[in-house]
Formats: sequence, structure tokens, C-alpha cells
Amino acid sequence: MDEQKKPNCGEPQMKDEPELEGVQAAEESIPQPEAGVSEALKEEVRKLKEEVARGRADYFNLRTRMERDRENNAKLAAEQAINEMLPVFENLERIAAAVEDKESSLARGMSMVIKQFADGLCKLGLEFISTEGEFDPSLHEAVCMEPVDDAAKDGHIVGALCRGYKLAGRVLKAPQVRVGKYNG
Repeated sequence: MDEQKKPNCGEPQMKDEPELEGVQAAEESIPQPEAGVSEALKEEVRKLKEEVARGRADYFNLRTRMERDRENNAKLAAEQAINEMLPVFENLERIAAAVEDKESSLARGMSMVIKQFADGLCKLGLEFISTEGEFDPSLHEAVCMEPVDDAAKDGHIVGALCRGYKLAGRVLKAPQVRVGKYNG
């Protein structure tokens, strides 16, 4: 028997062996893309990926902007409604204050209506600005200065002329207050 010697894994193969010639011929017959075409395709893929990323970013920005606009429109609508209702609310308070008999059914009815009105305004986000404590020029409007005998009351609110209101952290109407001034 004539045994043909097969190459071992560690031995280098020779080019002139017939088995390798067929493989090499097949590899040569596979069309290889030209270097320029391959680079052009890679560049096109890169550009398409950039366009997709930009499209996603634009969509995210649009969605964020629409949500912000929706919230702003809701705040604006509430602000417009409250601005229309505040004069009515203040007039109701003035009428209730003018009633002489505070125990009459009219006075009690007015106070219930005023409370209900105030609760409705608060549900829309209205907040009443406090007119007690230290004067804050970003919240209060000083109408006059009054002399006080106590040094602790210097720069503090001693009385209010009208109420103030905030909506969503923004002052709609500053309360008009009297501020104490110590002359000690």
C-alpha cells in the first residue's frame, strides 16, 4: 500500500499540492469589492446613522417642547380665569365687611359663599400671600411707614390694606401693607 503522507498541523503546507490549488482558485474567483466602493459604503452607512440619531434627537426635543407648551397653556388659562374672578372675589369680601350685623343670616351666607369661592380659586392654584411678619419687597408693596415703639417690629408688617395673590410661584397681585419703622 502506498500511503500518501498527509501534512501534520505543525508542518507548513506546500502550495503545489492539488487540494490547495482548488481552494485558491475559488478564492480568486470570488469578486472582491474595490477599496473605493467599500469606503463609500462605509461613509454612506455613517451618514445614515447620523441622520437617524438627529431624527431621534429632533423627535425627543419636539415631544419635550410640546409637553412644556401644554403645561404653559394650562397655567395661562388658569391665570386668565383667576384674573377675571379676583375682582368679583374682592368685591364679595368688601360687601361682607360692610354688613353690620355679623350674626345675621345674610352675613353667614356671604361668609359661606366667600369661603366656597376662595376654595375654588385655591383649587386652580391660587395662593394667598401672608401679610404678617417681616416685610419682603419681592412679595409685598409698602404703602406707608408707621412709627413703632418696639425695635423688634422695625421692618415688619404692622397692617394690610388689601390682599395679595400668587399663582404657580409668581406674584399676581402684591398685597399693600403698612411697614413699621422704629425711631428709637
